[in-house]
Amino acid sequence: MVRALLALVLCISSSMAGETEHFPIEKRLDLSNLGFVDQNGKKCLIEDFKGKIVVVDFWTVWCGPCRRSLPEIHALQKQGAEKGTLVVIPCNLDDEYWPRGVVQFLNKNKEALPGFTYYRSQIGKNGIGTNLGGDINSYPTTLIIDRSGKLATKWSGYGEGLIVYELNLLLKEKP
Repeated sequence: MVRALLALVLCISSSMAGETEHFPIEKRLDLSNLGFVDQNGKKCLIEDFKGKIVVVDFWTVWCGPCRRSLPEIHALQKQGAEKGTLVVIPCNLDDEYWPRGVVQFLNKNKEALPGFTYYRSQIGKNGIGTNLGGDINSYPTTLIIDRSGKLATKWSGYGEGLIVYELNLLLKEKP
């Protein structure tokens, strides 16, 4: 009964999200040089997190599914920081609303997202286009990067619990 219910929930969640792409280990794109800057100006690259699983979630303030996903992203961000095995990078891609609109949005939602750390993508050799081979055009778009800095999974859209499900699949994987 519980399995059937879980399967139903995952099917419904997955139907809200776009097609999930899983990449075999030998064909994974190296994203070590993909870079971000946090709200305080601190730069980081995916290679800084080798040995950890990294979730990158590209979001915008105006995107309804993005806003629904942020509490789950925030919870994973806190859990990952506490355990030290998972890094979650919520990367805001608002142009028109950056940074004032993002700050206003987070101030309105500070009870639901206390201490939320957000990022901006770097440009040039550490940018999205250079490392992913193109821009992000659908929101939210989520990447799960394996412990070696390579893209394991990618999808667009939001389905509650989908990130945890996909993380569990990656954890079961044998290199």
